Amino acid sequence: MINMLQTQPTVTQIATLLIPVSGKHLVLPNVNVAEIIPYIPPFTEEDVPNWFLGCFIWRNTRVPLISFEAINDEPFAAQGGNRRIAILNSVIGDPRLPFCGIVTEGLPRLMRLLPEEIAEDAENAPGPAEIARVLVNGERASIPNVAFIQHEAKQLI
Repeated sequence: MINMLQTQPTVTQIATLLIPVSGKHLVLPNVNVAEIIPYIPPFTEEDVPNWFLGCFIWRNTRVPLISFEAINDEPFAAQGGNRRIAILNSVIGDPRLPFCGIVTEGLPRLMRLLPEEIAEDAENAPGPAEIARVLVNGERASIPNVAFIQHEAKQLI
């Protein structure tokens, strides 16, 4: 048994999605993303923060829609016709919030990242909804704090 474990290859690549948002990409393991869907206008709600765009129905489930830029204290402009919604699986384990959606500016790219292809962006401090700002093969990107985003959304549903 020990010999089997010792001969198993070390996983050095991570299957990720680079999801486009304003001026950068979000970097997420592809297991965090349930699906990328066309944009669905949400049902708007009153007296909510500007980052909470409302909710929509997906697979018979009420899903909150979040502006990543706004929850991260960045400017959020109305997006064009290429916008989509990234449906994120819950990481907080609350049955009331099995998914949340983030507005994207287009289709993501699937990548297999090696450790040397990602580096900390030391010039830019992370915002409240980010774990880190990074460079992926030289491109600006963010690793979102999905748990923070989902905890914030849970407060409003």
